Amino acid sequence: MKLTQLQYFQAICQYKNITHAANKLHISQPSLSNAIKELEEEFGVALFYRLSKGIALTKEGEVLLEETEKLLGQADQLVSRMDALSKEGQKVKLGVPPMLASLIFPKLLHSYRAAYPNAKLQMVENGTMTNKALVLDGTLDAAIISCDGHLPDAFHACSLLPFHIFFYVSTHNPVASLPSVEIADTAALPLALLAEDSFLTNYLGKHYRAKGITPNVIIHTNQITTIRQLVENNTAATFLFEHILEPDRLIAKLPLGSLPAIQTKLIWNASRKLSSATKNLIRLARTEYPQFPKNRHLP
Repeated sequence: MKLTQLQYFQAICQYKNITHAANKLHISQPSLSNAIKELEEEFGVALFYRLSKGIALTKEGEVLLEETEKLLGQADQLVSRMDALSKEGQKVKLGVPPMLASLIFPKLLHSYRAAYPNAKLQMVENGTMTNKALVLDGTLDAAIISCDGHLPDAFHACSLLPFHIFFYVSTHNPVASLPSVEIADTAALPLALLAEDSFLTNYLGKHYRAKGITPNVIIHTNQITTIRQLVENNTAATFLFEHILEPDRLIAKLPLGSLPAIQTKLIWNASRKLSSATKNLIRLARTEYPQFPKNRHLP
């Protein structure tokens, strides 16, 4: 017994005529008659009475019709469920740090939607440290992160863009007149830094500790607008990647003389099977950023 045979049987019951059912199913009448004959032979019962003006169900045929409708209904539900799972597989949950949400994500989303219009890219905003943990436990399919060196073997990665760190301070602050600053120059200044799970805050913390300095951090926040306002009114200074804040009459942008550019990467779990949508995102990222160091472990 095949589902196709049951579908043919159901159609004959609906139209009460083999010729009409064959026309609706776009198959030949002999093919439809043979399918019903095979069912009758398999079950050892007659399913229809052949009448002068059509056909009628036997008692056994009525039982088969009742069970057929249940079975075909379940088959439809199964198809719908699997279709939903297939569409779910086209969604990528991507972790993105607050700064990189404006520097990298918009271009990546635009290119991804253009290449794969049926796929969805869901941005989950967290700091790099949190994103790495969520990639490892499978909560995220992939993440954009910042890093300053080799990643653990638990991750595979694709290089994106490097960014320089700049020091942003109010133009009313005397430090604004310097051509550049070093970490030690900022020791006495009140600072507004990104959240404690951000790469940049942890990276700066290591450099402060290396110099025996405890920075004067008055607030941790991922709200770039809040940080901007604190810098503008000379409440605090901050460290951010280039292009996050642009210098104007209220904000000075100073280079950090001793800190190298920070690399950004797209990462994913090395031990987990990737969905086709995630693989497509990785391939697209490699295409969008081909000029940077060779990407490794791409699917």
